[in-house]
Order: sequence, then C-alpha cells, then structure tokens
Amino acid sequence: MKFTDALSKVSAGGTIYLLGGTYSYSSPIIIDDTNNGSSGKYKTVSAAPGATVVLDFSSESTSNSNYGVVLDGDYWHWYGIKIQNAGDNGMLLAGNNNIIELCEFYNNQDTGLQISRYKSSNTTLASWPTSNIVLNCSSHDNCDDATMENADGFAAKLTCGSGNVFDGCYSYNNSDDGWDLYAKEAPGAIGVVTIQNCIA
Repeated sequence: MKFTDALSKVSAGGTIYLLGGTYSYSSPIIIDDTNNGSSGKYKTVSAAPGATVVLDFSSESTSNSNYGVVLDGDYWHWYGIKIQNAGDNGMLLAGNNNIIELCEFYNNQDTGLQISRYKSSNTTLASWPTSNIVLNCSSHDNCDDATMENADGFAAKLTCGSGNVFDGCYSYNNSDDGWDLYAKEAPGAIGVVTIQNCIA
C-alpha cells in the first residue's frame, strides 16, 4: 500500500511502519483536520525498527504553499522520520495534541517545522494548533535561497495556540532563527510556548 493511502486508512491506535529508503514526492502530503486519532489512541507514523526513512520533496518548486507534510489532524505520533528539500516548511504542524519525536528536518526552503494554522478560516487563538509536543528532534540547514531571512529551525508563530512544547531539540545552521516565536498585531498574540532542554 502507498504511504499516502495508508494515511487515510489507518485507524485510531494503529501504526504505519515505513521501510528504510527515500520516498520522493512532488507535492505536499496533507493530513486534514478530519483525520484524527484520539486520546490514548494515536495514529502513528514510524520508521521501521532500525530503518532510515527520508521523505524527499526536492521535486517541489519554491512556493509558500509547497510544504513537505501538513499535519492538520489531531492525536498523531510521528517517530523517526527525516523530511528534506520541501519548497516551504518541512512540516507545518497545524493540528492539536500531536507528538513529533526523533524526527529530522533539513534543507527546506522555509522553517524545518512550524506550528501555525493551515486554514485561514481559523481566525482565533482558540482555533490555532494547541498542546503539541516536539520531542528530541533536530532541524538544520534550512535556507530560503531568495532572501535568506525566513528559514528557521523551529517556529511557533503568527497563528500558534497554547500549550505547545519543544523538549530536547537541536536547531543549527539555519539561515534565520533557531526558534522563531514571532507575533504581530494582526492576527494577534500567540499562546504560551515552552522550550526546554534545547540547544540552538
């Protein structure tokens, strides 16, 4: 079964194991906001034990909409996956109560992993991504070639809800910030973000 097909079929509490190798994509992988696990029954995407799994988006052009992975669903657990060469963010984390663990983001044209809304119709703090945990991940060598001003290692900015945590993460060799928590008058303040046991 194709990985993208499995994403739509896995049930709450189930696991998709990816065998070792490089998986190439020319457009974003989108997990929409109707595709959810539940509390205590995460939908899991994991590298098979001992395997190195790379999701490669080098066929994408540079564009604000050319993400690698868009995770707009809730209660997902991503484990041990590498994401590279996206035309924008390596992963846009837009859902709630997700765990991103031991993943690596690099050589993307914008921030490696960014916590922000996906749908512009989510206009309030309460509707923005909340209570996600990014655990023991690394993000490096992300660089927007056009301006070299926007590619952070990690970001929780602009439209980020409350209770998001980065724990044990490394950010280095990115063209902009290690962590970006930018907020502006419109659309308003973001929620509290916790960064602990991390290195930039």
